[in-house]
Amino acid sequence: MKSRSLLRRLTLRQLNRTITVIVMAQNRRTTRYLTAEWEHVFRSYQPLRISYAPGEMICQVGSYVAGLHLIIEGVVSDVILTAPSEPRATQLLSKNDLIGIELLDGAAERLATSLCRAITPVELLFVEREQLQHAIDDHPTLQPSLIRYLINRYVLARTHPRSRGSVDSQLCHLLLQLGAACGQTSSNGRIALPAEITPRVLGELLCVSTRQLRNARQSIDGLQLRDSGIEFDCQELSERIAPCCSTTA
Repeated sequence: MKSRSLLRRLTLRQLNRTITVIVMAQNRRTTRYLTAEWEHVFRSYQPLRISYAPGEMICQVGSYVAGLHLIIEGVVSDVILTAPSEPRATQLLSKNDLIGIELLDGAAERLATSLCRAITPVELLFVEREQLQHAIDDHPTLQPSLIRYLINRYVLARTHPRSRGSVDSQLCHLLLQLGAACGQTSSNGRIALPAEITPRVLGELLCVSTRQLRNARQSIDGLQLRDSGIEFDCQELSERIAPCCSTTA
């Protein structure tokens, strides 16, 4: 289709001049290129609105990608399955992130390459393939934003600090990311995560054993497990990972 071939040409043309900017900004959230403007565009094409409960699978590796999902509420884990000897690659997706980006690579099969599961209650807008192609044709000014988003997400998936370092460091990065995506600031200034995010969920996201996670939790003084959810001190976690970030920058 016209829109798909155009998008691929634009990607190749803008890759070299965009990648430097993306690498410099890789510590920011991936949703910065997709704002409320994208939600407005999606809604103008009368999308299907879909809800998922915590733990429900949204798509799995090898499933057919019939369209694009835009997250309008909630947090999703996007797991790229790797070889048994390699660490599992996991991204957290939240508001204004996209599921089903395989649709944009021009491949004939358009099969999902990762497993997406709801971590918290999730609300999605679903736009079918043909509707998406019309949207790209009708809104050419959005094409550069979409390209930057795809490149940035590709870079972050391969350079995120949680893919290396100790379990303690990985846990700190994960908690901070969850706090930014769905955390609430309590009256004492601490960050509280939703009750759906349990130690078991943290272990699954980090792909570590119960013992490894327990040891990592115990090493963080301000991390508390309450009936209402997990609480932590954002400043403490930031200070713990600062040395790691400075050595890997």
